[in-house]
Amino acid sequence: MAFVTFEGIDGSGKTTQARRLVAALDERDIQVVAAKEPDGGHIGGEIRQILVEQRERALDAYEEALLVSAARYDHVRSVVRPALDAGIWVVCDRFVDSTFAFQVFENRVAEPFFDVVSSHVIGQTRPDITFILDLDAEAALRRRDEGDSARHTDPAEAHRNFGRIRRGLLEAARRDPQRCHVIDATGDEDGIATQILDILRAAGHLRAAAVQAQRPTPRSMR
Repeated sequence: MAFVTFEGIDGSGKTTQARRLVAALDERDIQVVAAKEPDGGHIGGEIRQILVEQRERALDAYEEALLVSAARYDHVRSVVRPALDAGIWVVCDRFVDSTFAFQVFENRVAEPFFDVVSSHVIGQTRPDITFILDLDAEAALRRRDEGDSARHTDPAEAHRNFGRIRRGLLEAARRDPQRCHVIDATGDEDGIATQILDILRAAGHLRAAAVQAQRPTPRSMR
């Protein structure tokens, strides 16, 4: 069992790779929950609507951080923690590193404030492995503009500083190199997916998961 998170700026392919990992685990008969932030849990969808709503005065960084943290608090307790406690993998598209990169790094939210809030929000529910799909800002913007127009219904995307967010994610990786694996997102999709599986295998998670998958499913999970 492992808690795996995917991070990256818009257009980096993190959502695609998160979905591919979930599919790869399914193919191996490994129980997995696909999670996403800030949409997950009972209140994530409502909070996302608040975050993207157009208003006369834009939300400031503290308001965004607190709203995202409220959604994460519920998401951890209603989805992530119960799955992990049951021995089920969780693959999450964005987690706490996004808050650091979006609202804290080179932004107005004080890092000590972020540290205190995050420690209460996630407690011991920390990712085992985080994959950061790294792509420069110009390439990400080109991918976003060339992609499905349905992706651009979030008005906040137009105001995101991709360069700053990328630097924030790389800083998160620098601070926690045991957990964070930076992957060059300019590679082909299949190659990146293979690299992710290789990292999980090298860390011992897939071997342990294969053994667990052969065990009888507990009656409570049937």
